Amino acid sequence: MKKYLLAILFLWVGLNAQEKNDNLIINDLIVLTMPGQMIKSGQIEVSSEQMVRIMEEVQPLMHVNYQAKTNEAFGLEKHVQKLLRQGKSKEDVKAYLDQIAVIKREAIDIKIDAYKAFQAILTPEQWQKYLELSGAKSSQ
Repeated sequence: MKKYLLAILFLWVGLNAQEKNDNLIINDLIVLTMPGQMIKSGQIEVSSEQMVRIMEEVQPLMHVNYQAKTNEAFGLEKHVQKLLRQGKSKEDVKAYLDQIAVIKREAIDIKIDAYKAFQAILTPEQWQKYLELSGAKSSQ
């Protein structure tokens, strides 16, 4: 039970960390809604075993690997904005833009891995509920 409560706490803290600092927002290459928020809100109920798997398989992907990539891209985006405000040309920032594109591609690959991990952890019924709640079912 203690392990389950700790898992919920870590998931909640991790999901809230990104929501609280709007200054650190970076847009992905594509929008990919994750089931984590629906699990956190109780819209999708998971077992303690599933929660442990989420903490072991999804949390490191999203809150270590993905977050590191988004932080890296965010820093470069801010640097490019600063250079452009200083009057630099498109050619002057091209290398930075190329680097941001590569980082964002790496980040979305990580996010897709996390998405697929969620899909493997959730039961078919839970996944179906996620699709319905996220509106993904209607766009398939």
